[in-house]
Amino acid sequence: MNKLSQLNYNQLRVFISIYEHGQSYQAATELGMTASSISRTLKMLRDTFDDPLFIRRTSGFIATEKTHLLVPMAKFLIEQYQKIEMQHSVFTPAHSGGQYVIHAYDEFIYAVQKVIRNDILPEAPNLSFEVRTLNNDCSKELANGDMDFAVVYEKFNGRNLHCEMFAETDSLYIFAHSNHPIHDQEITIENLSKYSYLELDNYDDLSCPILVNLCREHGLEMAIEGYTDSLASAVRLLSETESITLNCNQFTRQFIKITPNIRAIKLSDELAQMCRVRRRQHRKIGNYVLFGDSNNSTVFNWVKSKLLYGLERDWNLASEE
Repeated sequence: MNKLSQLNYNQLRVFISIYEHGQSYQAATELGMTASSISRTLKMLRDTFDDPLFIRRTSGFIATEKTHLLVPMAKFLIEQYQKIEMQHSVFTPAHSGGQYVIHAYDEFIYAVQKVIRNDILPEAPNLSFEVRTLNNDCSKELANGDMDFAVVYEKFNGRNLHCEMFAETDSLYIFAHSNHPIHDQEITIENLSKYSYLELDNYDDLSCPILVNLCREHGLEMAIEGYTDSLASAVRLLSETESITLNCNQFTRQFIKITPNIRAIKLSDELAQMCRVRRRQHRKIGNYVLFGDSNNSTVFNWVKSKLLYGLERDWNLASEE
């Protein structure tokens, strides 16, 4: 019997995963398999193609010439299997496995973990998740499959990169410590400019914070206290200084409500619109789940839908508080 006749979908997934990651343990993590299962599958693949396929080096696996020739065909076959899976298989979350890597801005981390805990794992207990803080442009990682999802408040652009919005950015807030003088003043550009500004930003694509630039446009100078992508650090700094910060995240505002030393002040619609317009000059703003097109499996799309639904629901609940 021709050995190729025994080639199956799972073996092809292992083949491509090892090729993309260069490490068997990363392939095992991605596919929800044990290291020994990956090793057995790789042994069968080597026997099927009569080729080592991957040469082990200290830095990881190096693909052979035959592997490079096989990869485009293997990817095509996986796509066809996935189409069959999506259109004709009966999907049961309880029987689905695998690990998903999600990176999110600091302000979204808890919300993502809450959706996983309350909405996903009760239905799909065999899934596992790695949730980490995102502080850089993740376009490449999403496109090549090293990361499954990113949760951000800006729309990234990139080849083979997709996004779905789960909430619009509407209200903007000034955060300051509870006894800050700004709480007793009218919220105007002139009054805001009197205090130094702490930039709470996870993606450093602006040469100068929006509020600082807005002050300059009005002939005013606002000092910059510093920059941080850590919500915990921002809360400590705000509670100990006269600095203020601008934020549009309802989950952050929800968190601020349980910290006794920090209060939020909603910007007027006019001021908020001025800030939004200037932000859109750099990136389309909103609240998004980003993902690549390397995975179109039924379980991947189910996880994506759960993330979108759960985050949208919790955002709306936070907005009403």
